[in-house]
Amino acid sequence: MGIDKLKVVLLSLSLFSLFASAGEFPDDSIYQLNSEWQTQNAETVSISDFSGKTQIMAFVYTYCEHTCPLILAKLISIEEELPADLIDEAHFTLISLDPIRDTPEVLKAYMLKHKLDENRWTMLHADPDTVQELAAILGTRYRPMGQDDIAHSNTLTVVDPSGMVVHQSKGISEPMDELIKVLRAYSS
Repeated sequence: MGIDKLKVVLLSLSLFSLFASAGEFPDDSIYQLNSEWQTQNAETVSISDFSGKTQIMAFVYTYCEHTCPLILAKLISIEEELPADLIDEAHFTLISLDPIRDTPEVLKAYMLKHKLDENRWTMLHADPDTVQELAAILGTRYRPMGQDDIAHSNTLTVVDPSGMVVHQSKGISEPMDELIKVLRAYSS
């Protein structure tokens, strides 16, 4: 395990223990996080509200002209490739890296523009500290690069119905079959 990955694991364990409660989820579940988010419909939710389905999560920002469109295209391809028995078991969650500009209204317009079905897709907005916390736990690194760009890793994360990270692809060129195998293994 590389030094960077070890740092992420140690930070994740620290954050999980800080936010863990005696809830229904495993101690190292992301659903132990006690943070508030807003959806594209301006509904206030907790990360644990997404329990029960396998989540495919990615960090993006709506005005990105570089890798975010590729991440979205990859996720749409995954959705299209999902076998009929898995399509209702999976949910796609996009987390905005720019909570200042990516308001719920902007997220809603983005979803409409890309024809993302709200039954299978959610976009999340939160304050910068909350976004940074989840990004650290999921091993997504990012930093602003001037006014109009955010450099970030292109990680796709699969979270099982109990909030456990069960797979990560660190690039958008990874074949989809591995991710679909993981979805099949962890879907309820």
